[in-house]
This record gives sequence, structure tokens and C-alpha cells, in this order.
Amino acid sequence: MNIIKDNKLDMEALKDALKRPEIWKQSTSKFWDDEYISLQMLNSHLDPEIEAASRTREQIEAETNFIINYTDMNGNKRVVDLGCGPGLYAREFAKTGARITGIDYSERSINYAFEHVKSTYKNTDFINMNYLDLDYNESFDIATLIFYDFCVLSTKDQNRLLANIHRALKSNGIFIFDVVTENRKTSEATSILVFDKGGFWSPEPYIEILKTSIYEEAEGMQYTIIAEDGTTRVIRLYHRLFGLEAITSLLNDNHFEVERIYKNLQGEPLGEDSETFGIIAKKA
Repeated sequence: MNIIKDNKLDMEALKDALKRPEIWKQSTSKFWDDEYISLQMLNSHLDPEIEAASRTREQIEAETNFIINYTDMNGNKRVVDLGCGPGLYAREFAKTGARITGIDYSERSINYAFEHVKSTYKNTDFINMNYLDLDYNESFDIATLIFYDFCVLSTKDQNRLLANIHRALKSNGIFIFDVVTENRKTSEATSILVFDKGGFWSPEPYIEILKTSIYEEAEGMQYTIIAEDGTTRVIRLYHRLFGLEAITSLLNDNHFEVERIYKNLQGEPLGEDSETFGIIAKKA
């Protein structure tokens, strides 16, 4: 899309790029596997002090300690880490001796995991694929999906993923993941930023217009990226917001039983105002 036509700003094209999208409407260009953006994502993953693509080093340590202890992860267990990124969680899980399979859509992150994790921990393996295409049969004792990845999926894809995880887990296998709750305080807003020396979305100058929309059960963030020549990309991210009844029903419908729900995956107690859930579900 280009918002400049005959050396003039095409107002209708701009309005179309900025309008509120229908829920789950897809982006107009690559995101996770874009050559430049994937490098920015990897750099964010690897920054131990910020909670961006990954959590901070301290949070990862707390979460992996909790998950390892809760599941009694050991050399007899097989674990699949979905959306593993560069293998930050997989590395900690591998220290237990368990056999770890990490799956991620970003080829750059998977290459990093091979070079920096598998080279040290031979009990790990990493696969570059969309985890929605997970295709295993009763292969794993534990499946993890961490940092609200589950929320970015449409209901259709959530059901698809749960069915695939259920099939991939052994009898009484455990699925561990986290979601954002209805208590999250978000409001509709629009912001405009100018990156005259490039930024996260492009190495070249651009304007970023971020529109936050609130839907009945979700929030959406639409990034409209406008380059100097008027070329425009629209990148959309969503978070479905869950209540206890909704997430429990979704899991039950896909043959999982909720074993425990915490405030987060550090095992902190759940409160009425918790903005996140850390969920332990067992294959029924």
C-alpha cells in the first residue's frame, strides 16, 4: 500500500490504513520472519534487563525454577517448549537432563538456539516451524507456551493448538502456559511517533501510528508504519482476555483438566484482581 499518489497524500488510503480493524484481521506484511524485524526481536529476547520479546533474566529464572519443581522435571521427561525463541527457557529446562524440543517460527531465533544452546546441551533440539502445525503423537510429558503467546491466537487457532498439544502429550501429560485476564486495564488510544533514524520496524526513517482497540473479549494493537516514500505496512497484534470460567471451559472442551491456576508462572497465589493467569492443565 502507498499513501502518496500523483505526488499528493492519498487521504482515502491513509484513512483505510488507520481504521479500526475487524478482530483478528491479519497484518499486511511479514512480521516474525522479516529479516530486519527478526533481528530486533532477537536482540530484545537477549536483553536480560527488559521485558519485551522475553521476560527479564530474573523472571525467567523464577519461572523455570517453579516449572521444574512443579513437574519434577528430570532426565526421564520429554518437554516441548512452544514459541521457544532463542532457547532461554529451553536452556534452563535442559539442565535437569530432560530431553527438550524447542519450536519457533523465527528462523533467526532457532539458529541462535542451535548455536548457543544445543552446542552445550546435547539433550536439546530445535525446530523452525509454526507451532500450530505441531504433529506428534503421545511424545511429550510436558508442553510449555510462555509469555501470553496463547492470547495472540484467534479462538479457532486456540482450539487447533489445544487439539495438537493434547495429541502430542502422553497420558496425564501437563500443559503449562499463561494468559492475560479481563482485569487488564487498557483503553482505546492512538499515538504517533517519528523515527527519523529508523527503529524497531525498519532501519530507514518512518512514522509509526499505533492504534489500540478494545473488543468484547480482546484488545488489539495496530501499528501503521509509513516510510518516507509513502509505502505503508500495517502490523496487527491481538490479546484475547480471559476470565476463569472462559479459560476453564476452553480447556475442558479440548479434553484438558485444570490442575492449578496461579497469578503467574512463578507460582504466586491467584488474587481477584490478577491481570494474568499461570495455568497448569492436565491431559484428560
